[in-house]
Amino acid sequence: MRTLLLRTLAGAFALLLGLIAILLVRTWQVGQQADGAMPEGPISMALDTLALVQRLAGALAFPTIAHQEPTQLDSGAFRAFQAYLQHQFPHVHSRLRREVVGGLSLLYTWPGQDTALPAVLFLGHQDVVPAPDPEAWTYPPFAGTVAEGYVWGRGALDDKLGVLGILEAAESLLQEGFQPVRTIYLAFGHDEEVGGWQGARQIAQRLATRRVVLIAVLDEGGFIVEDMIPGVRQPVALVGVAEKGYLSLELTATAVGGHASTPPSQTAIGVLSHALVRLTENPFPIRLAGPTRRLLEYIAPYTSWDMRLVLANLWLFGPVVARQLARSPAGNASLRTTAAPTIIEAGVKENVLPTTARAVVNFRIYPGETVTSVTLRVRQLLADLPVTVAQTESGAFDPSPVSPTESEAFQRVAQSIRRVHAESPLIVAPYLVPGATDARYFASLSPNVYRFIGVHLTPELLATVHGVDERVPVDAYVQAVRTYYALMRALSGP
Repeated sequence: MRTLLLRTLAGAFALLLGLIAILLVRTWQVGQQADGAMPEGPISMALDTLALVQRLAGALAFPTIAHQEPTQLDSGAFRAFQAYLQHQFPHVHSRLRREVVGGLSLLYTWPGQDTALPAVLFLGHQDVVPAPDPEAWTYPPFAGTVAEGYVWGRGALDDKLGVLGILEAAESLLQEGFQPVRTIYLAFGHDEEVGGWQGARQIAQRLATRRVVLIAVLDEGGFIVEDMIPGVRQPVALVGVAEKGYLSLELTATAVGGHASTPPSQTAIGVLSHALVRLTENPFPIRLAGPTRRLLEYIAPYTSWDMRLVLANLWLFGPVVARQLARSPAGNASLRTTAAPTIIEAGVKENVLPTTARAVVNFRIYPGETVTSVTLRVRQLLADLPVTVAQTESGAFDPSPVSPTESEAFQRVAQSIRRVHAESPLIVAPYLVPGATDARYFASLSPNVYRFIGVHLTPELLATVHGVDERVPVDAYVQAVRTYYALMRALSGP
């Protein structure tokens, strides 16, 4: 018996030593993966910073607002903005072919020297969300103010920064006499904030009709963060390689109305509340997979030794890492399909029981799940409640395909970003974009769809997107223009 016990303990000890050895070897191997290669060299680009900033500020003065109700669209604001672009970027508008698509969206074509090669597409959108509380802003949302080291205004980050940044890069290259080998397309939708149905979708259809093949698509969605990822000391350029899907479901409960003084045991509001609580208490499962797992693998070589030990061995520590990530809203969104009640409607008078109660729940769908699978799960979860579940008319779509990080296109993107930041090296890593962009419409034209705007964003600045005091630091905008310039040169090459 004693001999058997000793053998068992020896075997367990040997297994433990083996496990420790595996963990340490994998940690060491990951540590060797840190990219010590220097970029080709810093980007040389002549810039008039003052003029650059003033052009962006001028663009923010046009209230190109996307409204959910199409009849509220101010087409005059868009046309005035487009006239402004024509005046500010004369080389682009005299040398590139310009087309209007879907009424107000713009498509520019810059023919390459070899039109047989796959082309490259740069995306941005002209429209912005409303600013319903202008009095709360430090500077008016549609004044285009330059102050305190920032350019202030709705669209400063989302996404006139992209439109103006792309045009600045193209204008500079044209002035230099640059001739791309590959054809370059510039596309600026006018309704991204309400789905992109008339803008980006129609541009994608037009390019598909022309049998255009793209080596890469570049859109908004990723950015540079610093001190936002625990254990990582270097800045990280998050390049979106996929985006979550979108679905809004309407939950409707019905009940007998009547006087509030004699309520029944089950009211419409009570039933609806029960349904919402059940959704909240039964979240979609966590999955440390796809772009989020790749992000952790990319940053692992640059972390402290103890963090590297964990990230190099996600096969063992993955559940612990996932639970830790899920403690923050952003981390939680990177791991699962999320559900957020956004609209609740019921009742017309304080002493009258409503006969119906309605709620809209917005879902952002994780890669691997679909609109159909999410809807089915919600219906099964609420099957025993007198609640109907229906998709809203706002539109729904599945998650985008996940673009590769091993492709030549991604390597060109990563190298370009590194070159712009050669003086302060950063990490380039893949990222799952939690929101929706126009880029998803172009997945059939290229496997390489990436999302990145090239600015440093702090949590404070990120909160201004669709919020109050949206603004971009002047130096960050200059870096964004330099990034578009580098990307345009790199991706349009042979």
